[in-house]
Amino acid sequence: MVSDKISALESRLDELEFRLNTPRVMDAKQLSDFVGISTRTFYEMKQVGDSPPAIYLSQRTVRYDLDDVMEWMEAKKVGAGI
Repeated sequence: MVSDKISALESRLDELEFRLNTPRVMDAKQLSDFVGISTRTFYEMKQVGDSPPAIYLSQRTVRYDLDDVMEWMEAKKVGAGI
């Protein structure tokens, strides 16, 4: 019982730490670092239409919403995950 509560608290702390340390809106460099790919790879993926939806604040200022990035990553999951 106590260990279940501790596990739940640890899980919640992990979630809060993630939210605290991850920007809500990211530029391409932040997105690439977050996902663990190079910026060049990200732009190559974007060029072929494989990227999360972009928010164009201006012609040269592009951002990506964290929720959209997470959905994009979730859609890339394959296999049973052993």
